[in-house]
This record gives sequence, structure tokens and C-alpha cells, in this order.
Amino acid sequence: MLDTDAYVSPTPAPGKGEMAERALRNAIVSCVLAPGERLSESALASEFALGRGAVRAALARLQVSGFVSSSARSGWSVTPVSASEIRELSAARRHLEPLLCSVALDERTGNRLRALSQMHVVLAQRRDLGGDVLPTIRRCERDILECLAAQLSMPMVQSWLTDLWDRSIRLVHFFEARGPLKLVPANRSRLVEALTHGRKAEALDHLAAANTVLETYLLDRFLESEAMVSRKASRRAAPPRKAASSPPTDPTASRPRILG
Repeated sequence: MLDTDAYVSPTPAPGKGEMAERALRNAIVSCVLAPGERLSESALASEFALGRGAVRAALARLQVSGFVSSSARSGWSVTPVSASEIRELSAARRHLEPLLCSVALDERTGNRLRALSQMHVVLAQRRDLGGDVLPTIRRCERDILECLAAQLSMPMVQSWLTDLWDRSIRLVHFFEARGPLKLVPANRSRLVEALTHGRKAEALDHLAAANTVLETYLLDRFLESEAMVSRKASRRAAPPRKAASSPPTDPTASRPRILG
């Protein structure tokens, strides 16, 4: 439940709220705090060794970013997975990510991107993506995107993109944990190559294609999970089957036929 007692939840010291937000955000993105899970400020403070005021401040910021919601009756809860969120994230990414293709790359940034790109290629060529390989590829991919976002000199847009990327990977983690199908990593080395050689149109095409693959994966997994829930619900709601009644016996059926 939401706690409005300011005396037991003082304003957190500078930096404490940011630290609490990072901890809770990471737990939500990794689905340690599952979609739809109800949250208690006191329980979170104890579990993550945080102050009550810092937890409250963190939850308020995470609500603005779309990770949690609150109501006077039910309190805090992690945002549930929905088709509308998937479509919203896809639309927002298609609108904002093209800005990454307009950044001016200095020599240092270009070298950093090329190094990340080479690492991405080496990792993506691995036949077995189990263990830490897939998370490392995604970390490399995220570093490429964040490196580009840092060159925008637009802190608000950079913050929006960070939220969109975190919310997207939260959904990927959720669905991958529920089934065997994994999201194939986008080949971000192509994005880097296009940008470092000034091929903006090619870079835009890459971003659009990667977002289409992501949206398709998420919507397909969502529809599969909804179908599974519907099948389970229909089985529970189905009335018990009655035993089939035998047709009435013809009393003459067992009599021998008279011939001639």
C-alpha cells in the first residue's frame, strides 16, 4: 500500500534516491520483480537494503518512466505486460531512434564504436549462445546505442531512449523465461559501419528492420501466452462430460430371422 506518513519516510539524502532507482530498475528489467507484482515500500527497503524514503522516491521516478504504477487502493505494482505497451514501445523507438543517425562522430567516438562493433561480430559468430554469450552480445549492443545517444547532446531524449531500451529488454527477458525461443540479436555492426561511412539511409533502414524484428517477436510471444491462458481457462470452465447413453435395445433384434 502507499504510505503517506512523511515522518517514517523522510526525504532521501542526495544520491540515495538515484541508487535506489538503479537497484529497483535493474530488478524490474531482469524480472526479479515480475510484471504485475505488487510492491511494498517496507519490503523493498528491507530486501534491497535501502532507506524507506529512497525507495519511495525511486518508485515515483519509475512510475514516470513507465515501470511501475500506483493506486490508492492497491498501492504500487510492476507494470504488467500488454500488447498496448509493446506497440507503444515500438512506435516510440521508431520515432526517436532515427535521431541517432544524425550525430556527428568524432575520432574518439568512432574508434569506440568500431571496437564495440568488432566485439559484437566475434560474439555473434559463436554457434552456442548459451551461458553468458547472449547477455554479453546484448550488453555490447546496448553500449553501441548508448555511445550514439551520448553524442546527441539532448539529455531529455537520451533519458527517453534509456527508458525505451530498458522497457523493451524487460519484455524480452519475460518472454524468454517463459519459452524456448530467444530473440535473435540485431547485427549492430552494420549500423556502426553505415554511420562511420556516412551512409545515413542504410543506418535508418537497419534501425527500422531491427525494431520490426523486435516488435514481431514480442507480439508473437504475447499472443502465444494469451492463447495458452485462454486454453487453460476454457478447460477449467468446461462442464463435465456426460457418459454417452446407449441406444434403446430393439427387443426383436436378438430374435433369429425366419427364412422361406
